[in-house]
Amino acid sequence: MNITDFKIALRTFLNGKWYNLLNITGLALGLAAFVFVTLYVDNETGYDQWNKNADRVFLVEREMPNGPSPYTPGLLAAEIKNQCPEVEETGRTNTALFQIPFYTSSGRFMIKKWLGADYSIAKILGVKPKGFNLDANNPTPTVLLSKKTAAALFPGDKVIQNKTVNMMSRSGMPMPVAGVTEDVPGNTNLNYDCIGFAQDITQGKDQSYATQIYQTYLLVKPNTDIALLSKKIDKIYKTAAMADTSQVAREALSRPGAAIYLDPLKNLHLKPHYGSHVNNQIVNGLIILAIVILIVTGVNFTNLYISQAYKRSKEVGIKKVNGIIKRQIAIQFLLEIFIQCIIALAVAFGIVIIGLPYFNELLAVNLLLSGINYTVIAQLLVTLIVLTMLAGIYPAMIMAGFKPADVLRGNQLTNGGKLSWMRSAITVLQFTFAIVFIITLIVINRQVKYMKTEDTGFTAKQVVYIDNLALFNDPKKFESVRNRIKAIPGVKNVTVASNVPGGIVPASFDYVVQSKALAMNTIGVDYEYFETLNIGVKEGHVFSATFPADSVNAVINEAAAKVMGLEQPLGKMVKGRNGDYRIIGVIKDVKAYGFEENIQPTIYVMNDKGAVSETQIMISAENNTIPAMLKNLNSQWSDINKLDGDNFNYHFLDELYGQLFVKQEQLQSVLTCFSILAIFIASLGFFASAAHSIRVRMKEVAIRKVFGATGEQLMTTLSKPFFYIVLIANVIAWPVSLLIANKWLATFAYRVHLSVSPFLIALLISVAIVFITVCLQVIRAVRFNPAIKLKI
Repeated sequence: MNITDFKIALRTFLNGKWYNLLNITGLALGLAAFVFVTLYVDNETGYDQWNKNADRVFLVEREMPNGPSPYTPGLLAAEIKNQCPEVEETGRTNTALFQIPFYTSSGRFMIKKWLGADYSIAKILGVKPKGFNLDANNPTPTVLLSKKTAAALFPGDKVIQNKTVNMMSRSGMPMPVAGVTEDVPGNTNLNYDCIGFAQDITQGKDQSYATQIYQTYLLVKPNTDIALLSKKIDKIYKTAAMADTSQVAREALSRPGAAIYLDPLKNLHLKPHYGSHVNNQIVNGLIILAIVILIVTGVNFTNLYISQAYKRSKEVGIKKVNGIIKRQIAIQFLLEIFIQCIIALAVAFGIVIIGLPYFNELLAVNLLLSGINYTVIAQLLVTLIVLTMLAGIYPAMIMAGFKPADVLRGNQLTNGGKLSWMRSAITVLQFTFAIVFIITLIVINRQVKYMKTEDTGFTAKQVVYIDNLALFNDPKKFESVRNRIKAIPGVKNVTVASNVPGGIVPASFDYVVQSKALAMNTIGVDYEYFETLNIGVKEGHVFSATFPADSVNAVINEAAAKVMGLEQPLGKMVKGRNGDYRIIGVIKDVKAYGFEENIQPTIYVMNDKGAVSETQIMISAENNTIPAMLKNLNSQWSDINKLDGDNFNYHFLDELYGQLFVKQEQLQSVLTCFSILAIFIASLGFFASAAHSIRVRMKEVAIRKVFGATGEQLMTTLSKPFFYIVLIANVIAWPVSLLIANKWLATFAYRVHLSVSPFLIALLISVAIVFITVCLQVIRAVRFNPAIKLKI
């Protein structure tokens, strides 16, 4: 390629600067989207991959008739270690269900993520203290802080070892800090602010097989048959539980479908057996979107370039007359396009640098430009080479096939005035993708709106819950606290419970009803619990101070009554591990933990003997009285709650419950951005296709105008093929969209019903895009002077 070719290429680029700018912009947006998605996917799929044992670590879970559970009995780990030689190590963790205050000379700090663990967990999950090794034979518990927590508790101190914190209160339990854990070189499923190691975290606690509150991890030996090991552990579990002294635990094993399941560590973030798969949905959705956008972007880039390349037919004809061979023409086009691709890549990186903070905020992640590794760069280079070949070789072959005599005489290069089947097929494909995005986005928007507006069975607005560590399982202890709070103006109801809607999922225990065993979520409550949350009663009554004798009984939800198979549940006895309860009431089902999982059978009890801890104080307030009420509570709290009145920290229940929808809202936001990008790129494709098609039909338009065709007739003739294309795209996109929408909606236990409206809206939007994009080209073609095209 000589200097003359460069001059020609530059002149051509400047003559079509708006087309080229549009082309480069589209390609840059597609490449930027690819970089964003690659960074995010690498971040999400890299959880615990830095752990050399990641492929050999499994979480022991229980598959129950009413759903899986990640919790197991404390004794199971030792039984597995003793009876399974293929298991190299076992370890257990237990997460605190409430925040724990730590006191230092710097003040009071709430530890939100307190984790108890066996020493063996350090080996299994790769926890490494900074500057020393954990001694698994050390009988003394060891407390380690995360780097962030250590900086907050001891600001400016470089040495943390042997410093002391007080737990619970300023004069509470003193606890020496052994040190700080090293930051792991990647993401991890093990999140904590503080971790307490012990030889046996179950020591001194209830060892019944009916008490299933621990997460048990296994480190298996290489080449272990996991399916066979699962069956072996299932047999161990059932045999041990049958020998347990708890009748409830034994009877629970009679339920069909109960089994042990081993969930790989590498699946726990994206595809946990227990929990939401929305992270995996976002990852898969973004991967598909990135691939589609790259394909559509590449096709558009090629189409726009070919559309402009036809203007250079005379240039090619003159070159061929002067002896330029096909290979040289192809090289010229390839180099020109490669330069445009390089410019687009530079623009794409500029977009990534500017947009990365907004992308991080959108998905609540912390992606860094340093995450652009050699793999990403190699993929980008391969993409550029492929685009260059596609956009260069195809037009070069077309141009090389021109007959110089025809070109130089000014004969129009047409295909009979119609879009070629290949160009039409590409345009249909582009708009099919865009329509699928539009329909999917509409469905997601409706599901998110449904989750925010649908009746959840309780009222979260005007409800405040307060951080509290005092245990109020005995209603008599809480009575004075309730009376003091209710004396404050604006307060309607006050209660205390073991769980709040949207918080940590309640503990599940086994119960027996009429010789039928089942697992039920267990929530410890006090008087006014159901009134505070405005939960409806289906039959019977709930706990009331008017009937104090009922405090030893139980209330169940509709799901529990259904699982029990009781048409008349009132008065029936429920056998639990800590006693027997008589059912006094059935409440309406409450979607306390979102819309993705079915409402679980739940039993509500008072006077519980230690199975759950009632610490969550909740207050419902009159409208427009919350600010004054909170001010009064703050000033009086140390006197109201003498057991834990050091600090008054409150939260709004509707905000906590709203956190359940954050991931779906992120999916909604990301799909919105990428759908807009896909629609924009598809519109570019239509623009290119329309520009080329109308250009090659200009002589036809001139002849029609000479014979008296009106502007309206010409617009109809020229635009009709494009409306056929968009209709075909809709016909293809609708079943694909239906499949995708149904598959996504199937991940929700409670969801909207698909109607025809999203498909009709997508049709109207796509027609509007075609009308705007094509008619701009058609109007210009209709208004030209036919003599220009008909002169010889």
